[in-house]
Amino acid sequence: MLKTRKNLDASVKQLFLNFISNQCTNEEKVQVLAYINAGSYADEWEAAMKETEYLKVTVTNHTFDQAALYKKIRLQAGIVKNNSRPLKWLAVAATSLLLCGISFYMLKPAVRIGQPLAVKTNTVKPPQQSGRKWIKLPDGTSVQLNNNSHLDYPDSFAGKTTREVTLSGEAYFDVKHDAAHPFIIHTGKITTTVLGTAFDISAYKANAKVTVTVSRGRVLVQEADRTLAILTRNQQLRWTPDLSVPSKQEIDASTVTTWKDNDLIMDDITLAEAAGMVAKRYGVNILFKNDKVKACRFTAAFLNRNGIGQVLSVLSDITGAKLELKNGVVIIDGPGC
Repeated sequence: MLKTRKNLDASVKQLFLNFISNQCTNEEKVQVLAYINAGSYADEWEAAMKETEYLKVTVTNHTFDQAALYKKIRLQAGIVKNNSRPLKWLAVAATSLLLCGISFYMLKPAVRIGQPLAVKTNTVKPPQQSGRKWIKLPDGTSVQLNNNSHLDYPDSFAGKTTREVTLSGEAYFDVKHDAAHPFIIHTGKITTTVLGTAFDISAYKANAKVTVTVSRGRVLVQEADRTLAILTRNQQLRWTPDLSVPSKQEIDASTVTTWKDNDLIMDDITLAEAAGMVAKRYGVNILFKNDKVKACRFTAAFLNRNGIGQVLSVLSDITGAKLELKNGVVIIDGPGC
């Protein structure tokens, strides 16, 4: 939880003002992110945001390399990658957010150290007649694409300091945690940087409005180098190009991701876990005739239009087990894996 105090620290407030207006040195930016990571100086941050909310920030030619700063902070703190904990402020594990309706632009990242000269880009776009689609990115991140949406991403994130994708439409991301390589989603003028989180982004071409809704954790929202807000659980930010000051409000975040709730995403789970999901979805009972088959592990995805017959057939093909529905009971048998 953020620390609050009655008396503001003027020097820290000024440091935050410089950060928001992109006037910090690299050392000062490291200090700011260290404060943010520690969850301290909340009052100074709020005061700085209020003081600058009506100012239009001029973007300078000084580039803020976030990935390098993340790494620098971690090295200074003596944090080892395998034993690290995710940053508390910019994005923590299990952060959820929604960005709604924005005109689409292809944006280039500020810095790509060690990037190959040519990178093959995949574009995933589910056919309109089939609705949604579930995919897995090269780093293990899973994505649920909504109707009329597409995602551009490289064949591999190897050799990059960041993992960057571009979205048009709406998608729910469950990001594979890798604090040393921030995950960045470009949706028009808004860039969302996360470190091992789950969130929903909507960025349809026909709408120039951006809405960010946070379900869990903290998120820093930026437009280019301009800081728009830091949002926490059940807070929402609304932004349009003609507004110099985005609106911020409290909201029930669970209402904004209901579109994906009827999909069955079985990501690296056992057949026993999958059977529980099937039982809950279709209101059936489960009977395993051979417990050895329970441990069979696999990955699959079923959308809400798929009937139980389709689901059982696919699970049978994947695991080699026999799944049969009789009188409201799914009977599962097989040699095991």
